[in-house]
Amino acid sequence: MSPYPELGLDKNTASHSNTSTTVKADNTTSNASGNYNKSIRYKDFSARVVSTPDGNGGYDLKIQPMGEKVIERHIDDPVIDAAVGDLNGDGFYEILIFTQSVGSGSYGNVIAYSSNKGQSWSEVSYPELSSKLSDGYMGHDKFEVVDNVLVRQFPLYLEGDTNANPKGKMRQIQYDMKDGEASRQFVVSEVNEF
Repeated sequence: MSPYPELGLDKNTASHSNTSTTVKADNTTSNASGNYNKSIRYKDFSARVVSTPDGNGGYDLKIQPMGEKVIERHIDDPVIDAAVGDLNGDGFYEILIFTQSVGSGSYGNVIAYSSNKGQSWSEVSYPELSSKLSDGYMGHDKFEVVDNVLVRQFPLYLEGDTNANPKGKMRQIQYDMKDGEASRQFVVSEVNEF
């Protein structure tokens, strides 16, 4: 039986492994038309992430955790990457989808879901950049999960810099995932510039 029945995928498209602490994925398919198809895995968990253009300038996102119900939603920007990890250390997993706007700015965003003790999935709130953290920001974000911490990096632009030629430093923001009043949320834990 396929672990991803609703997506029409067979058991060979996702494998299990005990990966290193930097989360990587395999079987990625992404192209200029905005189609995205990737298997992500962490320890004994795997999921398939598929995004396709909806024909109206947006995208249909489907996340298929192995052996579970498909998570579906509409998104505005194309998916550029996906990752999985246990970001709150509860023994259950979070699925993170990284998107990037089309155009010269390439502004990044995170869509994340957290497992509710293996029973269901809830969306995790991801904050907008504060005015202090957005100073010098013009997009071109890179995201990854390292040691179960969400890391965002982007170049800083100085006054007069063109979008294609930033001359400032790089800003790196680390986010911890915390339980909030209504849902889990990402909270800035560390900021570095280099």
